[in-house]
Amino acid sequence: MMYRGGGSQSGTMIPGGQLGKAKFALANGQYDEAERLLRKRLERQGDDASARLLLAQTLLQTRRNAEAVAEVRRVLRGQPKNVEALLTLSSALVQQGGIRVPKEAETAARRAVQLQPKSANTHIQLAEVLAAQRDVKAARIEVEEACKLEPRSPSAQLMRALILVSDRDPLGAIQASESAIRFGQSLGPAALAQAEMVKANALSDVKRYDEALASLDAAERQNPMLAGSNTHSLRGRIYFRQRKIGPAYREFLIAQRASGRLVRFAPVLAALNMVLSIFGSNAPIAFAVIVGVIVLAILTGISFIPAAGPWIVAALLLAIVGFFAFAGVRYTQGSLLPQGMQARLTSIAASATVLILIAALVLYIEHAIVTSVGGSNAEWFTPTTLVIAGAIAFILAALALYGFPRLLARYEGRNAARA
Repeated sequence: MMYRGGGSQSGTMIPGGQLGKAKFALANGQYDEAERLLRKRLERQGDDASARLLLAQTLLQTRRNAEAVAEVRRVLRGQPKNVEALLTLSSALVQQGGIRVPKEAETAARRAVQLQPKSANTHIQLAEVLAAQRDVKAARIEVEEACKLEPRSPSAQLMRALILVSDRDPLGAIQASESAIRFGQSLGPAALAQAEMVKANALSDVKRYDEALASLDAAERQNPMLAGSNTHSLRGRIYFRQRKIGPAYREFLIAQRASGRLVRFAPVLAALNMVLSIFGSNAPIAFAVIVGVIVLAILTGISFIPAAGPWIVAALLLAIVGFFAFAGVRYTQGSLLPQGMQARLTSIAASATVLILIAALVLYIEHAIVTSVGGSNAEWFTPTTLVIAGAIAFILAALALYGFPRLLARYEGRNAARA
């Protein structure tokens, strides 16, 4: 849920003039028009902090998070106690950060709470950050405070519903999502649709399947763009729990094709996802276990190939380790390589250097250990020693790719501060 700025109640007056027109366009989802008006104003008045903050919020709505962060930081340089700017920065960083939320997002939200402790919006944003950090207990405390300060705030109730679903409290989530819908005239169709989706998920968890389908239908009416893979997957799970196998499979098939991933294997993956849906939120773990068993069986079979078998297994294991090591970097920071050609080239060089040096070092240590125990004629270069050296090298190379850009940025920042 993205922060929109301003109060949470409906009926807020929008001032006239170019800035007022931009606010009206933003409130009505006309993001291109809002951006056009704001950039035009900033061309004439580059120091207009209100226009620049509104531009950042507009960019945030269109998922241009990096641009939003850059604009709102310009506002905060001149107005470090601007609460709306702090909230917008925090929200943009949450959206930009992927699975690993930057510490700055929490710092900005906590600063906003310090400046306006009686504002529901500040506690809502801090709750969003904490929920994104998987600190559900702390997030629940903040959102309960927001609801206490402003019980009829639809934004607070919606955030409460989202957190309660994560905290495995479906009955509380149903109640909170219903409150968000009841008070939510100022939320807009997209947020109301989200509230209906949360309600549908919670209703499904308590086996009120017909009501869950009704909420899902309401969500799609509120926001037709919502009819994507997540919606079809949820509908498929509900049908499967109702033992409507045919309709369930069709929904999972539509969801798999809508995702755009491995479309050629959609029929098989749809069936697999349908079966795994019985594990609920633990479906990814179940899938990982199944894949692990299959891979282990394949590797065991390959290992029986005379002479070449163990080496093939070693190569495959190293490929798997390398894939997961670098995929982990990409998943953690949102992209594998930093922005900018120079930063990318230096990061690749650093990672490759670490890979080669560590592999050589571990192989040298393995050679020394084996020959010291078994003599100079002992066979030390084996599939096992290759896998150990390669795995350590891949993991440390991935860590270098993650850490080197940050060290470089810190070094450049210190030099800039000295200058």
